[in-house]
Amino acid sequence: MTHDRFSSRHILLPGAGALALVAALGCYQSVALDSVGWALTAGVAALGASTILAFTRSAAQDRQARSGQAQAATPPHAAAQGAHAAPGEKDGAPDAAAAPSHQGPAQPQPGAATAELAVTAPAGARPAHAPAAERDDVAAPAEAAQAEEASTTDAAAGNEPAIARSQLDYDAVSERIVQSPDPLAELKLLVGDIRTRMAQTDGEDAARELDAARLPGDAPLVPATRDSGGAATPDAAILSPSPVERFVARMLVEAGLFSTDTELPRMSVVRSPHSQMLFVRVEQRELSYLARLRVLKIEAALNAMRYACTYFDDPHDVTEADCYKLTQGLATSVCAQSPGLDVPLESEEGEDPDGEWAVRRKIAAAIEDMQLPYRLEQHFRVNVADGNVGFHVDLTPERVFPSSVFVAGLGVVQSSREMRRKAASAYAQRVAILLAATAFRASRKIRHAWVIGTVDDAHAHRCYLCVDFDRWRFGRLDLNHVDDLPRTMRPFVPNMRVENDILRPVEQTVDLSDPRFSPTWRHMPVGLSSRRLPKRLARALGAPSVSGLAIEEADKRSLIAGDIMLNLCPPEERDATQRNVRMVMELAGNDPDPTVRSAAERLVRGMIDGTVGTDPTDIGEEFVRGDALDRACERAKDCLTRHDAAGAKDVLEPVVSPVDAAGLFSDGGGVVWRYFASYVDRTLYNRQHADDGRALLLVPDAYFAAHFYLSVASLALRQTHAALAHARRLRQMAPLDKHANLQLVRCLEEAGRTDEAMATLTEFLRGAHDPEAIGLGYYRMASFQMARGNTLAAQACYQSAMSFMPSITPVVVMEVTGIAAQSQGERGGLALSPMSQQEVEATLGYHGVPVAPTDEVSKTFLECTRASMDAEVYPVARNFVSVLAAFDPDDVILQVLDSMEGVPDQ
Repeated sequence: MTHDRFSSRHILLPGAGALALVAALGCYQSVALDSVGWALTAGVAALGASTILAFTRSAAQDRQARSGQAQAATPPHAAAQGAHAAPGEKDGAPDAAAAPSHQGPAQPQPGAATAELAVTAPAGARPAHAPAAERDDVAAPAEAAQAEEASTTDAAAGNEPAIARSQLDYDAVSERIVQSPDPLAELKLLVGDIRTRMAQTDGEDAARELDAARLPGDAPLVPATRDSGGAATPDAAILSPSPVERFVARMLVEAGLFSTDTELPRMSVVRSPHSQMLFVRVEQRELSYLARLRVLKIEAALNAMRYACTYFDDPHDVTEADCYKLTQGLATSVCAQSPGLDVPLESEEGEDPDGEWAVRRKIAAAIEDMQLPYRLEQHFRVNVADGNVGFHVDLTPERVFPSSVFVAGLGVVQSSREMRRKAASAYAQRVAILLAATAFRASRKIRHAWVIGTVDDAHAHRCYLCVDFDRWRFGRLDLNHVDDLPRTMRPFVPNMRVENDILRPVEQTVDLSDPRFSPTWRHMPVGLSSRRLPKRLARALGAPSVSGLAIEEADKRSLIAGDIMLNLCPPEERDATQRNVRMVMELAGNDPDPTVRSAAERLVRGMIDGTVGTDPTDIGEEFVRGDALDRACERAKDCLTRHDAAGAKDVLEPVVSPVDAAGLFSDGGGVVWRYFASYVDRTLYNRQHADDGRALLLVPDAYFAAHFYLSVASLALRQTHAALAHARRLRQMAPLDKHANLQLVRCLEEAGRTDEAMATLTEFLRGAHDPEAIGLGYYRMASFQMARGNTLAAQACYQSAMSFMPSITPVVVMEVTGIAAQSQGERGGLALSPMSQQEVEATLGYHGVPVAPTDEVSKTFLECTRASMDAEVYPVARNFVSVLAAFDPDDVILQVLDSMEGVPDQ
């Protein structure tokens, strides 16, 4: 009989809901179109819906009356059994679904980071003494409380234990899935446990409601092996799942946790250190579109669990409807997180508040701190000088939105596709407003914030909105009450089409690669720039102009080579060679740079002789790197690859010796010749030698490579003196280069000059500034410390090497294990237990080994990072930010790195 009543309610109530929607649509269309037909349709639909609701209410009252008569005529034991059925019937009825629980005003839990969300508290979070006019429930709270009290009294009278409710331990559950190698299995166990207890306490019919939430073709819910909090409970206790647990289980099931129509990828769950939100990381490179939707929806369900468990003061008084209302309220109030344009985002010490670095970092940090119900996938670009910020948002697809929603008067019902599309459209517009507010709060110089919203599905790329928010109009918005979206968006004349509150595709008129966001001059070759730097930036970068940061000796040849390749005549055309020779000489024959003229003459001879191919790439490579030194280095590298050290020396020495004998790249006459492998090396060298009045010129890359290959080949041939001479020349040309320093250390070690080798390595670690260099430096230092019997210092160096360069871990483990086996039983043998960071630093300091990177290097590095970004020298800035992200792969730093556009296509 219970099953019959359950079925009839679930047949009539959705019909009433559908008629109510038709009535609302009819009213809207009748007003919009001035249509009598739509008005009649709305009236008939409203009448039908009210009739069904009246019939359902009357049937419920009849059942309650019959239940009361039956309880009066039954023994106490039977009455107690009847009391267990009452909560299930009440929860299933529309009135009970909307009835609020009795708790004080809901406030966010400390640390939940939801205090700024202006979410309208669910009805269950309102005071019991609130006026009836202020409540949006259907059933009277007093009736719900009386029914609950009556069931407890009846159970006590029948000497039967009242069914206790469990509470979801969010901290335990979240920690378990974060630590688990298979979080999907943990979530399935959680849902299975909730479903099992629903069947035990509420009957199989209640459990079937959760089964009905599965997608077609989903696997059955797994049996429970663990309770939802992870804590053991007495066998005699019957713990009914709390409304929060039921809500979480239903959200996860509807998200496709048991989906079989697509294979879910291997994944892990991480907790953001900024927002504390849970994110699902996919461990596969390729992912189908359907699987991606499943991942996003499961992630949304996990964060809905977090909000439901941390938002309410008293979880015992929360209803399932309250959880749904909270989730929907979060989506409609995301704009309230921004306090307004008069409250700017905070800058860090040493930042220029309106500089490119500070603006990007503040925007990235604010995005990471946002409390959102769904993952925000976006990219942004910044052009502070022109006052523009652009966002490209991958909008949340409508299929990610909940499959069940709360509807006033109906309770929790299945959401239709139209409902989800409307929710997705409204959410997209609110996210656009929130991002614009973030841009304006980052700097007062930002006057325009553009937001582009697109969806890339399995079939097409569609744009749904392009909005240019200007600061003046945006400042008039009340972000705490963004309720009327058409009215809010209208002043900005957005490029979007809204039909029946649903966004429709439009033509994308803006792109982040536009010059308004990404000026092309930012990517100009550093060595060819004529820009002067402001005094503050020049002091931070150690150079008065951008060209003082150059590292490529071949910049000018590379630029002209691009022009040559673009202007080449096809080889099949008549007189192609003659025309190409004339073109090369016109472009480069009279250039003031002697290396350019020499390259042009060499290329022309090759074209005439036929030794240069007709492929444009080969011609460009010949122009840039076709001299004798480059060709010799290529052949020497091949010889070393074949372990032919003698052949490498035979190839290089006839080319390098005349250059060294002539002193072409020797310091003197107010000039120093240097080599830099990165812009970071060049900038830090500038800072260290800011007072050096000599001019700095760049040696060709091939010259540095030639000496390196000669040193390696000489060492392989046991010609230690020659290898050491080449290594010293390398370090003179590149004092900060890790390859030059480590090669010198190796040569000194082979020459038996251990003290000098350790001194060189110590000096190198004192100035090391990237993880790979630091890791290699500590790895080499460990061997020296072990050779001297300093086992603790060796262990500290090994541990430091692995922390900075994890890829070296297998080699270190093998070495440490072998040394430990050899020293087993010996006094002072190598310990295998790890040291704490404080112990590592203390041990290194005691033995005179620098703790890299040093405070001075870290401070200088951060100053140069900010200055290079503020100067908008992107090749330099990208190098600095990449190294910074390697040290600390924080999401904020990674977003700043992502905000730097790539080199535009010419």
